[in-house]
Amino acid sequence: MAFCKDFNARMQKYKPDTPMSVTIPAFKDNTFEFTVKSSSVSWYLKKAAGVESGSSRTGHVTASKVMLTHIYEIALVKQLDPYCQYKSLASICKSIMGTANTMGIQVVKDLD
Repeated sequence: MAFCKDFNARMQKYKPDTPMSVTIPAFKDNTFEFTVKSSSVSWYLKKAAGVESGSSRTGHVTASKVMLTHIYEIALVKQLDPYCQYKSLASICKSIMGTANTMGIQVVKDLD
């Protein structure tokens, strides 16, 4: 019962239909902890680009475009993850831009 209350309290701030990664280690003394991570970068990029999937021919066909502001907003969300909280925002942005590149999503300054 305590787990359900804690879990529901933490999930209040997230939007419905957003995939989340949750790690729950349980201990012998019936205690537990859980870590909630935000969705994957690829999910955020597909949502920002408005596409179902990335390019089937990366480097040859562009699936869509996203603006630098989208990259920055995704980086702000990912910075709250336990494993990214000590990384600089610039390095998180570079990582997201690399993921966008491998998905065939072009990062532009302004959408035309």
